[in-house]
Amino acid sequence: MSQTRSDQIKAASAERREQQKGELERTILEAATQLFEENGYENFSLRQVALAIGYTPTTIYLYFKDKDDLLLHVAYDGFKLFGESLQAAYDSADNTLERLHAAGWAYFDFAMSHPIHYQLMFMQRGDFLTQKPPGYEAIIDSFGVLERIIHEGVEEGILVPGEVRNHSALIWASVHGVVSLALSGSHLSYEEAKGLFALQQTAIKRAFCLQPDSEQSLSSG
Repeated sequence: MSQTRSDQIKAASAERREQQKGELERTILEAATQLFEENGYENFSLRQVALAIGYTPTTIYLYFKDKDDLLLHVAYDGFKLFGESLQAAYDSADNTLERLHAAGWAYFDFAMSHPIHYQLMFMQRGDFLTQKPPGYEAIIDSFGVLERIIHEGVEEGILVPGEVRNHSALIWASVHGVVSLALSGSHLSYEEAKGLFALQQTAIKRAFCLQPDSEQSLSSG
């Protein structure tokens, strides 16, 4: 049964409203990210976001129930980007050592390129790791990407035997430590942070690779 002209107009109008709703939600998220960067978590408010985009606070509450809900969505955008970056690094490499190398530098590059997202995700609201905004699709399990690399390396006899999850947690903690130092006001320049991260990648290679002197270097980005 074909649609009447009236039905077509209603459908087009509904589609337009959904598009406008999505555009405004994206505008709110972008403004929230910027204000979070400027003011930090404690001084961030929905009223500031409303003022920045020229809407009333009531409008913001139509999309997000409170400050934490809005920042959870900001963090979730970061988790999607982060997971996609690690997956792309995995897909770009031909073997386990290259994947470990690529994933490490993808981690560093994400943190340096998206410091606000990274701090919100891992340094200021770690509880966001266990939450997901309603209606959002599942994200790539970024920790799972690392576990897959470690599992493959152990199975292939390239990485030292041991519990995959423990190996993964130790590597993640080491990488996070260097990145957190770079982002926590330690006054490291980008080049200094990159050099420190390269040393840390070499340390990971020597700790976990059965042949740490392999030509497949992990130390350069």
